Amino acid sequence: MKFLTLLASAGVKPEWNGRESSAGHQAIPLASVQIVQKAPMIWQLIQQLGLEVATVVEPDAALMMDFARRNFNVFHVPEAVGSPYLPDQADFVIPFGIHSVVGFGGMLPSGNLFAVILFSRVHLSQETAKLFKPLAISAKLAILSYPEAKVFA
Repeated sequence: MKFLTLLASAGVKPEWNGRESSAGHQAIPLASVQIVQKAPMIWQLIQQLGLEVATVVEPDAALMMDFARRNFNVFHVPEAVGSPYLPDQADFVIPFGIHSVVGFGGMLPSGNLFAVILFSRVHLSQETAKLFKPLAISAKLAILSYPEAKVFA
């Protein structure tokens, strides 16, 4: 089964400065398209990265090289307050002053998705969000420099 796995975290609260202390975000199962549809931010992230949820949940090896070559995009929520893609409004978005969300990522040749997500306390315009797109390629190159292995042994 595929999981969206938190590999690193940093934030204003001490418990946000390490993946081990994350409550509920260390590993999010991507068991089926229907389960991902119930997680609006993950659903939107995959869609805005230009991918099909079914491709992420059950990658087709025959298509992986094509997806791995061409899919780099940006995830952007310009107005976090009231966004249906950020359901944790009362406990996260509003009390911590989250104004926008931006992320970038893509598919790896292994069929795994990678994504980097930033919750911003300042407004990020669409023009600013687009500037993150080249970072997806740079991040992918950095990730590919590590051999395919278990991350958590």
